[in-house]
Amino acid sequence: MKEVDGLLNSKRPKTPEPKPSPKDFVWPSQADHDDKVAQKIAASLQELLPKKKWTHSDLARALWGSYENGQARNIGASRRYITAEHPIPNEKTAAFIAQVLDVSMARLLEPEGKFEPWPEMIRERADSKKAKRGGKSGRDLLKQRAYNAAYRAKKKAERLGQGKRKYTKRAHLNGAAVGETNGNAWVLAEGVPVPEYTFESQEDHPGHLKITINAVVPHPRAMAILHMLEHQAAEE
Repeated sequence: MKEVDGLLNSKRPKTPEPKPSPKDFVWPSQADHDDKVAQKIAASLQELLPKKKWTHSDLARALWGSYENGQARNIGASRRYITAEHPIPNEKTAAFIAQVLDVSMARLLEPEGKFEPWPEMIRERADSKKAKRGGKSGRDLLKQRAYNAAYRAKKKAERLGQGKRKYTKRAHLNGAAVGETNGNAWVLAEGVPVPEYTFESQEDHPGHLKITINAVVPHPRAMAILHMLEHQAAEE
């Protein structure tokens, strides 16, 4: 056998021609490290590949070709896409994936079912082969993924200025009659201390902030704050 090139490394590069997506469609950036996006792509591939009677190896072979022994090149990347690991495919790769699966790029972000961490097409490698050679079990790998996701969320929060820093601020006051509001501020009665509030990121709960408020405020404002804090438990 001889080496075979795929769509992405062809000596005569072609422009991908997937089915059209909506006019305003934009493929998400790899730099976002968005776990929900990765899971949507993975769920879609888990649905679409079996319909074509393909595995992740067949997808890798179509995209990157194969070696002389027939083994698909870059099989780790296609496996990564199907298990929702980062980085996701870039725009060009996604376009070729959509092309070979005969769908639009938008369809890759619109799965019909739920994401499965270990789909049938790769379950043997995850559960048995790794276990036989003393590697991590599927459960250990899921824990590692959860840790990686939390770490990425933490780093993203730090890039947005919400990292390990702590912010304390004093509220602004405007000159209006007591009980009235002026813009976003209210007027305090004489002798009432200026409110203080603190925002602090939470390493154990990415995407959440700890808010500490020390303030004496007019009754309507107090009730508004109470209303904002009403919540319900997250769905499983």
